Amino acid sequence: MDLDKTICYCAGVTNGMIKDAVDSGATTLEEVQEITKAGTVCGSCVDNVQHLIDELVSEKK
Repeated sequence: MDLDKTICYCAGVTNGMIKDAVDSGATTLEEVQEITKAGTVCGSCVDNVQHLIDELVSEKK
């Protein structure tokens, strides 16, 4: 995974920022949005953000 790749252009959020949020304990889209603001402007990236969260959370188990 490219941690520097932008996943949310509106808020300037990268894969690495999502990973950091999950590593800090966020496990839901809402928790990640609260921390990073990803998907809170136009919403077009929400599915991609959710997929990444699901992937990262399952890796932690």
